[in-house]
Amino acid sequence: MHESFMNANVESFMAVLKALHEHDVEYILIGGLAVALHGISRHTQDVDIFVKRNPENLEKLRRALESVFDDEAIEEITVDELKQYPVIRYGTPHDYYIDILDRIGEAFRYDDLEYELIDTPGFPVRVATKETLIKLKKDTMRLRDKYDVAYLQEKMQEKK
Repeated sequence: MHESFMNANVESFMAVLKALHEHDVEYILIGGLAVALHGISRHTQDVDIFVKRNPENLEKLRRALESVFDDEAIEEITVDELKQYPVIRYGTPHDYYIDILDRIGEAFRYDDLEYELIDTPGFPVRVATKETLIKLKKDTMRLRDKYDVAYLQEKMQEKK
């Protein structure tokens, strides 16, 4: 287990990621949890995923979430909702959010993102590459994103 993202919800976060893997959901983990899985100490309070927007994949996503949470609200996660809104914010029964995206404005869509598989105990996680995370975060105004970009760039330099 990566110690870099330990918090009260880590077991639930990992259960969600495992369910996504087991249900063959086409997703890419982004955000603070992705940064943490790249080995950068980062506390996060939610799970952010890009998903491929098509009926079959959204059905897999709903089944995956239902395997973790007993919550009828999961059925509200639909292709039509993702077409209408760039982010669906699902409030889990475990008091955190899962942000489900298929685009960020005109700048990024699922197919624009690169990912790598990062092994966790028992299953791989589809995590945005460091380069992709930098692209997603570099122009935001949030201070924590600026820190993430700096740390990700530092990690990339370490590999060279």
